Amino acid sequence: MADQNIKIELTPAQKAELEKATGKTVESLELSVEELEQRIAPRTMSL
Repeated sequence: MADQNIKIELTPAQKAELEKATGKTVESLELSVEELEQRIAPRTMSL
């Protein structure tokens, strides 16, 4: 399976929040499938 990236376009409110926090203009986020899965459903180890 080839590496896939997911591009997420940000809303104007999200863009403004990121610019306020980082001082940088961001139009979208690009994550690998693995990075996106970790953020959506982080795996925890239970003993």
